[in-house]
Amino acid sequence: MAFQSNAQRTASQEQNDSWKAQGFLNFYLPKADGSKGKLGAIGLKVSKPAEKKLIDFLNANGEEGVKALLSKMIVEYRSATPEDTAGFDLG
Repeated sequence: MAFQSNAQRTASQEQNDSWKAQGFLNFYLPKADGSKGKLGAIGLKVSKPAEKKLIDFLNANGEEGVKALLSKMIVEYRSATPEDTAGFDLG
């Protein structure tokens, strides 16, 4: 791989926008002062068929689409800390 200057990388990125999201699902939790605090976001790309369908649905249905999506959403929590029993059984 050849060295690229910042200018070359910038020009390359301007030509290829495939990494850019065309929409975002933003997640918030209420804060003690009544405002909302951003928990995170998921970028959606039209280059992925399932995500394009979701983008089209949300663009067409606005707030009602968000409510419909929320009613179907499943949220799970998974710890990133491995359990002690996660090792291989080589015996």
